[in-house]
Amino acid sequence: MMSLEPDPKTTPTSPCVFLTGVTGFVGGTILSCLLKAHPSIRVKALIREERDAKELQSVYSNLTPIIGELSSLSLLISTAAEADFVIHAGGDNVPAVCAMIDGLASRTTTGSPMPRLISLTGPRSLIDLSNPITGNLRASSRPWSDITDAHTILNVPEDRMHAGADQAIVAHSTAKGVGTMLVSPGQLWGRGKGHLKKESNAAFYYATVKSRGRAFVIGEGTATWSWSSIGDLGDAVVFLMEQALKSGSESHGQVGVNRDGYYFVRTGDLSMMERAKAVSERLGLGEVESVPVDAAREIHPFGPIMWGCGERTRSDKLLELGWRPKETDWKALMEEGEGERA
Repeated sequence: MMSLEPDPKTTPTSPCVFLTGVTGFVGGTILSCLLKAHPSIRVKALIREERDAKELQSVYSNLTPIIGELSSLSLLISTAAEADFVIHAGGDNVPAVCAMIDGLASRTTTGSPMPRLISLTGPRSLIDLSNPITGNLRASSRPWSDITDAHTILNVPEDRMHAGADQAIVAHSTAKGVGTMLVSPGQLWGRGKGHLKKESNAAFYYATVKSRGRAFVIGEGTATWSWSSIGDLGDAVVFLMEQALKSGSESHGQVGVNRDGYYFVRTGDLSMMERAKAVSERLGLGEVESVPVDAAREIHPFGPIMWGCGERTRSDKLLELGWRPKETDWKALMEEGEGERA
């Protein structure tokens, strides 16, 4: 972990980081990891509700709430203009992210770190729904590298989930001269580290299995997603921010941005069948059932995508920079804090 403490000879105050999504599972974890790593850093956070702002301030004394929404574009511009770094964890919202890019572009950088932005995205843009959903790992599939496949990742059809937003954000960042990094985790495991939201939608499959009395997969259940812990995602975002805020041209050359700024976060790979068997064993439910795509859709409209698709990724960029995951036991993360997630 690098120090972000200011040099009193050159920088009178600690860097200021502007965050969105801090009341959520991912954004709350990033906020917690950031302040754990850098307790004196100045943080501004966009928060919709006054009560949530007061709750978070009671936990994080150096948090400054910015009351507003992602639709408050002028507020996003002015707040980002005062920040050294922006982390967006509020979902696919092109107008909001572009407004923050505008704010970063408006400030001078003399004597302070070059303004940069991390925007959270996801690998579902890699799913080609022109192929039938079978629940099985395609024989022709291979892991995606964020180095060797970087160009392809940001050129998939823009009507895929996340893809249009990713491409618009990169294009606007490039036009405005702001370095943006897209951080893309796979399935997230574990209990959230933030103060407010502790669980993700990983709890839904577990709850569905409990209510049905039987674990299930689509087809053979060999469809495989890469995964990481929510804590490792938070640490990876902080790590990448630290690398970006390093002074000197050498570090700026190491950290890819915009067209070279797509970063996977990955610890391992996990098939749907492995997940289903783990839940079944924990609940004592016996053999896993195979269900057709239509039955999965009846359980949840996105069931076929959640349980019947998968893409494997490789976080080659982060590994090259020196980041390593710490939490590698997915079964322990499944049950962390008496959790019921899969």
